[in-house]
Amino acid sequence: MIQASDVNIVLLLAACVGLHWILKYGTILNPIRNIITKVKLIKELFKCSLCLGFWCGLGVGLYYSDPVLLALASSGTCWFADNISNVLQSIEIKLDKQE
Repeated sequence: MIQASDVNIVLLLAACVGLHWILKYGTILNPIRNIITKVKLIKELFKCSLCLGFWCGLGVGLYYSDPVLLALASSGTCWFADNISNVLQSIEIKLDKQE
């Protein structure tokens, strides 16, 4: 049986993935992202879904729940979601070339 806490975990992880994608890919943040990624450490952070997902989870976790546990879960979830997105985009590009 699904409990309220299970829904909260799924919702928190979805929020972490959303935050990760907004920070990494959101076009509205391009001007800010272009400025802050001039710092090498930040630039490397934005290249790594595991890393950025961890920090998104830590930030959300500090506000809502256990920060370390959510940061670790968020890291894996963001990495997985980002890779699924990349695979789907690659398939779409391949299909477009075949037409």
